[in-house]
Parts: sequence; structure tokens; C-alpha cells
Amino acid sequence: MSLARKLPLFLLLVLLAAVAGGLLVVWPHLEGQEPQILLQTQPTQLGRQTPLDITVRDEGTGLASLRVTAVQNGKEYNLFDKNYATGSQWDRQGLGEASEKLEIKAVEQGMVQGPATLIIQARDRSFRNWFHGNLTERQFQVVVDTLPPKVTVFSRTIHLNRGGVGLVVYKVNKPTPIHGVQVGKRFFQGVNPWPQDPLACMAYFAFADDEDKGASIRVLVQDAAGNQAGSGLPVRLKWKEFKSDTLNISDNFLEALAPRFMAEAPPAKQSPLDVFLWVNEDLRRQNHAKILELCTKPSPQQLWQGPFIRPQGKPMAGFADRRTYVYKGRDVSHSSHLGLDLADLAMCPIKATAAGKVIFAGPLGIYGNCVILDHGQGICSLYGHMSELAVHPGEMVPLEGVLGRSGATGLALGDHLHISILVGGVFVNPTEWWDPHWIQDNVALRFQEAGLPWPPVGK
Repeated sequence: MSLARKLPLFLLLVLLAAVAGGLLVVWPHLEGQEPQILLQTQPTQLGRQTPLDITVRDEGTGLASLRVTAVQNGKEYNLFDKNYATGSQWDRQGLGEASEKLEIKAVEQGMVQGPATLIIQARDRSFRNWFHGNLTERQFQVVVDTLPPKVTVFSRTIHLNRGGVGLVVYKVNKPTPIHGVQVGKRFFQGVNPWPQDPLACMAYFAFADDEDKGASIRVLVQDAAGNQAGSGLPVRLKWKEFKSDTLNISDNFLEALAPRFMAEAPPAKQSPLDVFLWVNEDLRRQNHAKILELCTKPSPQQLWQGPFIRPQGKPMAGFADRRTYVYKGRDVSHSSHLGLDLADLAMCPIKATAAGKVIFAGPLGIYGNCVILDHGQGICSLYGHMSELAVHPGEMVPLEGVLGRSGATGLALGDHLHISILVGGVFVNPTEWWDPHWIQDNVALRFQEAGLPWPPVGK
């Protein structure tokens, strides 16, 4: 074959090789997988300050941009725009995931009350679509609502003890998924128990034994758009000092207690004293965290009627007693006794102080064999140190239903019952709930002031 005939074929082969090489370089950038848009909650409302948490992912070429807009009455509002493709477009892999915490301020954007469309767009770095990349778009029909709710408090002067409980009845002018009472840094979620008046609300709240004396107490409400409103409460706080005890602990006490917890204690804490200190401090904190978790998801319905019944037994230790533990003349630990200890006959039947649902039944650290009942609307009771249990989680227990038998399990060496009452996961003085006069003056009166009946009792 002559040179003249070989040259076109050579050029063709060179061209094909160049095209093939170009395809090898470009092909990874032509992937067609669209980015993912993930939201923690689906938006339905836009208020004055509406949080929106967005996560975007792309497993192909990586993310290029995220844009959030709103369209209302034909006008577009740019709420967020971010470029992630900061490196070379020829990089094989860009940013694979990004999380953004937005705060949409509808009033500052100039939006008005009423419906709107929220649009979230994510693009990747693909060369597809004429170098614009693959696009994922999600649209949400939302309502712009920037008017805060209004709250009317019906309850008059609320007399509140340190370590005690209050009840407030109030009404809102529109549905508010979040409402209740703020006491210092603690929030107590309210409920809407009256089917005939769904905007009427009530909330039990506690003034914890460790709360600051000057803690503010307010009703707080928040609508679905995040708009908030509040109202002060007419509270008269009775401050009391709690009893302080000094307890001398002996080697005999430590050696009797340590074997119960030796297997649970960290490997570095194996001496009897180290085990006791771990139990009294670290394990106590873990147990209280577990109790808080259990008691902050109560039934919205009231499950009890009338005053709670005081369990039988002689008082051995009071609520919120401050304890200092002394070993060989040295202060080694401190705790607060968040309940009452009652001693009766050994292995006596332990009965429910009010009707409720069993939300825990089993071993619980310092409380030993323990039962926790949910009485509804944030109220729970705890029964500790039992020798045996007679109920199971999920079981409904009537007033004075048998829960088990007293014992000396957990952080106890003598047979007795430890009983606690909790409101919103906060330990409170149980004696209030056993007093018919307290129930009348602090619960029944609140409903009378609001012109509402007692909430219906659920099952």
C-alpha cells in the first residue's frame, strides 16, 4: 500500500484513539445519578423564624449546589444559595455530603400570610444536561403564618412549695403542638384533655428541689410555624430548707454492698469504697437519666382519680434529705434522697398509690427491683428495693393493685419501700399527692377557676 493511502488510515486510527481517550476521561463525569435531598421534618408552615435542617448527598461526581426558594403570589424569594463545587470541574470526586441548618425568616423576606410553595434544588457536578449537572427538586406546599398565638391563663394565685407541684389551666386561640410551663431551664409539656374544648390546655409543673430560688415560671406556647408567645404565672413560692444528714459508712457496710455491684462497676473501681462511690454518684446519675427518659413520654390522658393512697409503713427517710457520707472521718460522697423510705413488715405487699400503666418493671441500679407507673399527663410513681415483682410493662394497674413485695435490693441493706412521685421527669414531694386537701386546693380548684370539669379518665 502506498504512503498516500496509508496516511488517511493512520489519521483515522489516531482520531479514534483520541476519541477513546477522551471518552475515558469524560465518561466518569457523565454519570446520571441524581443527588438526594433529606429533611429531618417535612415543612408545612413558615413563621417568623422557622428552622429547616437539610442534608444533601451525591455518590457520583459530588455536589455542585443547593438552592432554597419560595414562591408566593407569583413572586420568588431566594432563601438560601450555596455552591459546593469549589475545586476543579475535572476532579474525579467532589463533596459527597453536606448538612445545612437554615433559619427561614418569612417576615424579613417580605412574605405575607397565606399559602406558598417551598422549593429545594440540589445539583451535582456531572457534565450531563450541558454541564449543568443532574438536578433533584422537591416542592412543599406550606402556609406562611407569622402571627404568634395568644394565650389566656385562667388559674389564679398558685401556691407552690419548693420540691412541690403546681397546675395551670390556660387557653390558646389556635392549635399549638408545643405548650406548657417553663420553670427555669426545665419545660413541662401541657396537654389538651377536653374533647369538648380542644383549645383548652393544662400543665402540671414542678419546682425541683435543686431549682434556683429566683427561677422564672411562665406559660409558653408555640404554633406549628414556630411562632411563640408566653404569659407569666401568679405563683407564690414557699421556700423550705431540706434536712441534712451525716451518714458514717463502715467497712462492714461497704463489704456487704460491694458484691451486688462489683460486676457492673468499671474495672478500675473494684475496692469496696470505690464501688460504693461509683454506685452513689455515677450509677445514680445513669439511673436518673433512664427514669427521665421513661417519664417524659407519658399518656396525655389522666389515668387516676382522687387523692393518691399513702403506702403502709413507718417513715425512715424524707424527701430531698441531703446526705453526706463519711468514711474514717472524711467526707467521701454526697446525694439527695429523692423520695420517701417506708418500712413495714418484711416482704409486705407493695400496692399502687394510684391507678396507672406499668412503664418499667425490673432491676434499676440503686433502686434494685423497681416498678414505675405512668398515671398520665406527666405524673409517674416509682417503687424501689422490692424483693419480687408481680407486674409487667404495658400492664394497667388499678388503685392499690399489688406490684410486688418489699425488699432490700439495690442500694439498701434493710427491707423497706422507696417511693417517689415524678412530674415531667422531676422528683417531687410525694406527701402532697396523699393529701385530699392539697388535691382540692391545687388541682380541683384549678378546673373550677377555668369553668371546666375534671378531665375524663382514660384506660
